[in-house]
Amino acid sequence: MTNTEKQNVLQNLKNTDTCSVSSYYEALENIGDMKYNYGDYMITEPIDCQEELKRVPEADYDLCCALLTMLLREDHFCNGSFERRHRAGDVQPILDKIIDLLAEGE
Repeated sequence: MTNTEKQNVLQNLKNTDTCSVSSYYEALENIGDMKYNYGDYMITEPIDCQEELKRVPEADYDLCCALLTMLLREDHFCNGSFERRHRAGDVQPILDKIIDLLAEGE
């Protein structure tokens, strides 16, 4: 999948303004960037989501995908956390950064 195609998938996700965990899982899987080994990208142990999210401004593409995966996995263990984080504005900066990085890569 090209960067432009990935951008389109993620831009469509952004435009729907959904906080559906399944929509985000599907988008990451469709673009081939679900980071099942997301823990390898994290610097806290145990993983501290709040601390890891501070890394978004300087994150590269793979780290952004890992951070988004981290939030999706957090929801698996703490049902409803993704929706709460989405509403709190934690998800949007990651999605925006991924889209920007894809645009720069073209």
